[in-house]
Amino acid sequence: MFFRNKITLQQNANRNRTLCAHLICVLTSLVFIGFCANLVGAAPVKVVYKYQEIKAISKRLKKQKKQEDLEKLVKKSEEFVAAHPEYKRVDEIYYLLGNALVQLERVEEGITIFEEAIKKYPEARYVERFLLDLGLAHDKLGNHDAADSTYQKLINHPKYGSRSQAKLAKKILEQDKTERKGELPRPPGANMSPRAWIGKPAQDFQVTDLKGEELSLKDLRGQVVLLDFWATWCGPCIAEMPNVKKTYAKYKDQKFQIIGISLDRSAEPLEAYIEKEELGWLNYWDKSRLVSTMYKVRGIPSTFLIDGEGIIRKTNLRGHMLEHAVAELVKKNLAKLATEKEDTDSQQ
Repeated sequence: MFFRNKITLQQNANRNRTLCAHLICVLTSLVFIGFCANLVGAAPVKVVYKYQEIKAISKRLKKQKKQEDLEKLVKKSEEFVAAHPEYKRVDEIYYLLGNALVQLERVEEGITIFEEAIKKYPEARYVERFLLDLGLAHDKLGNHDAADSTYQKLINHPKYGSRSQAKLAKKILEQDKTERKGELPRPPGANMSPRAWIGKPAQDFQVTDLKGEELSLKDLRGQVVLLDFWATWCGPCIAEMPNVKKTYAKYKDQKFQIIGISLDRSAEPLEAYIEKEELGWLNYWDKSRLVSTMYKVRGIPSTFLIDGEGIIRKTNLRGHMLEHAVAELVKKNLAKLATEKEDTDSQQ
């Protein structure tokens, strides 16, 4: 009996050792698989970091162009496109690279990069920018025939031919070739700062306001008028609204009027906001950008304070400066109207 029990114990021990060995193998395999998975997962993360680094350099360059940042962008981008040609946003890095090379006056290298990108990634989302900037690079070197051919490819492109870049290409082709220096055409007054309007007559417009009534700036002569370009999606505009409301409430009965020119994408949020906030002044939805283009508005909020004779006296007023400027202009306007009335009465 003792001998049989000893055999049984030995068999159990063997089974336990076998089981433990299997468990160790399984655990080792799981650890190895996890380690490999981490290695695989680490690669994309590393690529993302490189991509973000390049984007950060590009962002700095938009604020301030520095030679060293341009050179750093070129170096990092060249390394990126060589190491990660299959990355989902590699076309963007190609664009930043080509653009930086052109800015460094290494235009021929930039042309090579744009052509390479178009060939490698014909369906990429940056193709329209490649084509436009490639044409501009050719123009910069005086290769206008090559530029024309490139612009035409963009204009005739089945996907991008109706988009903004193609429209710019059409405008470039309308220019005299001798005037093309590799820069985008600028609309008249594009560089006009808001301060440049001061002392100039306000441009009149005839539109229909949100209530369906005719609205003309000329009809408000004799009143101080604030043109307020804004939108409900504009955080700074909304932050400034309590101050605008306060100013309007204080001076609305003293020959003062506000015309809100909204750049909202649709009328619904605009109408809802006006009703909620009880904005009592005139409002126009500038859907076609008619008025904002007329006044060369490049950012909002943007304001133009106009005197009773239709002359722009102040621009881009904020905070207490708005109420102070309105108060001063309203006082002058009322005094002028009173003097004119006295003169008229004395002549009768």
